[in-house]
Amino acid sequence: MDVLKQLETKLQALVQQRNLYRDELAALKADMGTSDEELRTLRRRVEDLQAEQATWQKERDGIRKQVETILQMVEGLE
Repeated sequence: MDVLKQLETKLQALVQQRNLYRDELAALKADMGTSDEELRTLRRRVEDLQAEQATWQKERDGIRKQVETILQMVEGLE
């Protein structure tokens, strides 16, 4: 009987450990899902900012050309 009680105690300890690992795995999977969503959101934000940067760059280039044209006109008046 003593051996049976020892085995039962060890079995209960193993079951508790398994449950602990299972819960830990579930928590890690949940965190990973949240991290994946955050990563997707950040990637979309980067893409949006890159598109905005390209737009501003085009606008800046257009303004630069206009200023160059105006300066050439002013130089032509002198």
